Parts: sequence; C-alpha cells; structure tokens
Amino acid sequence: VLSLIILICYASSWYGGYTAVAICEMCFAIVFFCVFMMNLDQQFTAISWVWSDFIRAFTGTLVYLITSLICVIRGAGDGALIAGGVFGLLAGLLFAYDTYTIYLQIKSVRSQTGGSGRNT
Repeated sequence: VLSLIILICYASSWYGGYTAVAICEMCFAIVFFCVFMMNLDQQFTAISWVWSDFIRAFTGTLVYLITSLICVIRGAGDGALIAGGVFGLLAGLLFAYDTYTIYLQIKSVRSQTGGSGRNT
C-alpha cells in the first residue's frame, strides 16, 4: 500500500523517473506475499525463500532510502516529489525492519540446526 502511495506521488511530480523504484518494489512485495500466503514456499523447496525474501527486503531498504533522500533534497518547489520522498523514507524504514526480522528468523534457524559448520 505504501509503495502505491509513493508511486502516485512520484508519478504526479515533475520528475516521474522515480516511479520505477516504487513499481519494482510493489511487484516484488506482491509476488512474495502471494508465495507465502499460498504456501508455495513449502512446495518449491529448490529455492531458499527466506534468503530470497531477505535479499528483497534488503535491496528495498537500500533503494528506497537512497532514492528518497535524493527526492527530498532535490524536490525544492515540487511538493509531490517531497511527499514521495518522505513516504519513501518511511517505506525504507519499514523494509529495514522487515530485513531485521528476517535476519532474526535466519539466525534462529541456524542456531537450532547447529549451523556452526563444524563436524564434531
């Protein structure tokens, strides 16, 4: 939902080139939402879905924070671009929180399976 709001703000600004960021992240979020809601992650075990979700959230964090900072700094006189940048910063923080929770999940799975890598 937040990516859709950002998409609308970027599209209505003078610089519409930042819409690709919101479109890509929104599509990735929809795909992963559908995969996890339909339990496709349990059917297709060849893909490490947790690591894929971690990479998606991490790249979303970086992309949103970088582009949003650029939009806020550059957006003098363009209210839609500044609004998109502010919402983008919020989305970047939410993606960072998602990255952190996925990292904790990966860490707990490793500690349960004895992921130290040593054979004793």
